Amino acid sequence: MEPHSGPDTGSNPRRVSVVQLICRAYGLSDASEITMEHIDRYVAERRRAEERTHQLRDRLRPHIPRPRAAGDAA
Repeated sequence: MEPHSGPDTGSNPRRVSVVQLICRAYGLSDASEITMEHIDRYVAERRRAEERTHQLRDRLRPHIPRPRAAGDAA
């Protein structure tokens, strides 16, 4: 699987694979314990989290009015 940036931040962020993220999320000791149910659950949870993030961003984004064009009515 492709490496995916994880929650580690700083001057030297580590690359964390999706397999490592799934193992951490469900307390698995290694990749051999991962089942399709773990993968399906992880993907569904990520989708829900991303949807919530987008909803929050849309709600918290300030409304900036567009500039009026020269021909717009005042």
